[in-house]
Amino acid sequence: MRLKSVKWSREGGWTFIEATLSIVIMTIMVLGLTIVLMAFREHLDRSWAIRVMDQYGNDVLERLTHELRNAVDVQVSNGTANTHEITIEYPDMLYMDRTYYHRWKADLRNTRILIDNRPMDSQFPPRALGRGEFFQILRFTLDPFGMSGREIDEARDRNSRSETFLNATYDITFSLQYNRNAVNPGEHDWKFRKTYTNRVYIKNKNLYIRRQTAQ
Repeated sequence: MRLKSVKWSREGGWTFIEATLSIVIMTIMVLGLTIVLMAFREHLDRSWAIRVMDQYGNDVLERLTHELRNAVDVQVSNGTANTHEITIEYPDMLYMDRTYYHRWKADLRNTRILIDNRPMDSQFPPRALGRGEFFQILRFTLDPFGMSGREIDEARDRNSRSETFLNATYDITFSLQYNRNAVNPGEHDWKFRKTYTNRVYIKNKNLYIRRQTAQ
């Protein structure tokens, strides 16, 4: 009697090596996708923070420029670090012999610009920042024309300008920085700095304003 050997078919399942290779490949794919998603999320967070910072910087510059254009005088004194305290004097539209004031200064600890000790924008800095993220005010200054240190040629140009022009022309400089410190292994610190500048002419500073005697 002849015996027949039995052959087991391999088509019905995976071998251990095949299953192991499949798990390794899937793990690599998942890790790669996770890294890509994390990088994309970090890019979105950075872009959002820079847009918020940019909006705030432009808002501060625009409002300060508007107020200076409508002022009759301005007093500038040194503030904390590289900042100035700016006191702006305005004419009272009802009483020509009266004026009122607003004082601008930088609160470096809380990263905000204050007007009469109140935040110009209560929504900045945003509260939705992640771990390791924060903003900084690096500079907030108001300098007479040619005295800001930005342009050497303008410093020379001061000698050819009239006293009337120099007495009423100022340069605003506002510098902000967004910081994203590394909080996880393999990450790196990242910073983005932007400076907002504008030149303003205080037109009312050189005008004669008739002051009426109070009745």
